[in-house]
Amino acid sequence: MQGKLPMTLINPTVLQNILRNVSLQLPEGYELIAGVMTENICLYYELVKVSIATIPHCIRLIISVPLKTANYYFTLYKVVTLPERMSYNKFVQYIVNYPYFGLHNNECDILFAEEYFNHCI
Repeated sequence: MQGKLPMTLINPTVLQNILRNVSLQLPEGYELIAGVMTENICLYYELVKVSIATIPHCIRLIISVPLKTANYYFTLYKVVTLPERMSYNKFVQYIVNYPYFGLHNNECDILFAEEYFNHCI
């Protein structure tokens, strides 16, 4: 299962402690997208994705936390599909799973869906 992190599962104080520990383990140049200040913790309930994995005698929560880096920028593009004629009066238009992609140094580095576009700056 994958979804959002409910506040009833992990309270804000515990989440802040988890994020603080994660931020100490990040490679150089990476940081949490909203920092670890108390007033920003509520943002993570919208930003993080949670997966549940079960192993014998244990349930694990896998929290996917978005990161940012100050020295790595993307040029953002949107894929626009145009209708294609199939017959005289019938057209089809392809729907792509990831309508946005980011390029860095002319290499496609990131694909993402519409909901992630709103988080871009």
